[in-house]
Amino acid sequence: MLEDLGKLEPVEQTITSARQITNFLYAHTRVLDLMRKFLKKDLVRSGITRFATAYLNLKSLLDNKKELTRLFRSDELNELGYLKKDKGKKANKVVRSETFWKNVDIAVNFFEPLANVLRRLDSDVPAMEFFHGLMLEAKKEISERFDNDESRYKVAWDIIDKRWDSKLKTPLHLAGYYLNPYFYYPKKSEIEHDGSFRSGVINCITKMIGDEETQDKIIEELYMYQDQQGTFGHEIAIRQRRNKNFNPAKWWLNHGTNTPNLRILASKILNLTCSSSACERNWSVFEQVHTKRRNRLLHDRMRDLVFVKFNSKLRGKKERIDRDPLEREVDDVVGDDDNEFITGIVPLPNDVVEPAQDGRSQGEQTSQAQVQVQAKRKRSMKPRKKLRSLQSLMRDVQVQVQQSSSDSEDGDIAMESSESDKSPHAFDSD
Repeated sequence: MLEDLGKLEPVEQTITSARQITNFLYAHTRVLDLMRKFLKKDLVRSGITRFATAYLNLKSLLDNKKELTRLFRSDELNELGYLKKDKGKKANKVVRSETFWKNVDIAVNFFEPLANVLRRLDSDVPAMEFFHGLMLEAKKEISERFDNDESRYKVAWDIIDKRWDSKLKTPLHLAGYYLNPYFYYPKKSEIEHDGSFRSGVINCITKMIGDEETQDKIIEELYMYQDQQGTFGHEIAIRQRRNKNFNPAKWWLNHGTNTPNLRILASKILNLTCSSSACERNWSVFEQVHTKRRNRLLHDRMRDLVFVKFNSKLRGKKERIDRDPLEREVDDVVGDDDNEFITGIVPLPNDVVEPAQDGRSQGEQTSQAQVQVQAKRKRSMKPRKKLRSLQSLMRDVQVQVQQSSSDSEDGDIAMESSESDKSPHAFDSD
């Protein structure tokens, strides 16, 4: 959804302009030091693969609008001379544009409610039971940010509904919303009037429970949950379900003792996750270290590197417990192919091949590029000295010993032969 919103033409242009500002500020060390002096902190930079970083970048710029305006109007930045270059001129023009800041505010109003949902889903706790309710609240918040003017927020609602209706209204999502007491009891009449939620629960019962007798018991126990009978109506159960940060699965374990079969089913559904962000990460430390360029590492060095990186991950996980889940993705230092400090392999300067400018096919360009790289590597590599085998060395030693002994015994013959060789008629016949 965030990615689709980012593809809207006004939003996409705003993101591109925002990147011009951050690229200029982080391209020069002196400018970066001056920025930190004015802002007292760093900006959140937009990433390539992390779709939520575009929102974080815009939000960071909007929060520091006054400081950035003062920075670009300061004499200190003008004296550095970077504003006279192309990047500086573009960044300065963007910062001084009121239209840009209005578009940033609009984009943030689109992104922020959905980003708050993503924070909950990307956390380390199950979120199936909160997804549907959080999406309803996000849509409501977007409409309120635009003063309930449908013409201003309808395009965002259409994008949300398109993704939501096609993939995120499964029986599990609907059942999670129905079995979450935080959402169910305040909106009981509305949920019961809409038969899709109860239908989702029935579908989960038929698919997850094979015994027909147990299915009938769960249907009967649903009425106890609906009417707040037994332990569901206790004061402690009512008080705990009003806390948005409570765990519904644990609530069912504590207060669903009168409905043992429904209690088990609810715990299974409410303990599910509904985010695929973890699937985007490469969890194997060995695969991160053992890349094409690094496959010549010795076994001991590889083992030590994996050990250090894995333990640094564990330590970093503990340090990032209280941080924003959207900001957890960072560049992997070990993933850098040109990191000769870790790999022990200095990259060749001629490995980069410029793309062909003519109209040749891609296959021909690729094959010719490979041949050029191999040829350059052969020219740049120093020829290695061939090591002679031990057997050949022993044979040479034996030959030298035999020659020295024969020379000592037949010295006269050797001298005569050498004199005859020096004679101009050595090869004349009688």
